[in-house]
Amino acid sequence: MFMDIKVGVIMDRQFYKEELGNMIAENAKLKQQVLDLTLENAELKDKVLDLGGEYEEDKDDRQLDLFNVSK
Repeated sequence: MFMDIKVGVIMDRQFYKEELGNMIAENAKLKQQVLDLTLENAELKDKVLDLGGEYEEDKDDRQLDLFNVSK
């Protein structure tokens, strides 16, 4: 979803409320997707270990910190 806001247009109160509601709903969906992917990742790690593979957390992987919503 992309917002279609014209530059220089003053948002009225109703428009602001609607956009805020849309953003809150989208944020909730995104948080749920992050949670689902985190759980799926944990399950895959468990499968690797169950099959005799090795898994080691990369302590210096800053990329994953970008998606940490618990901070």
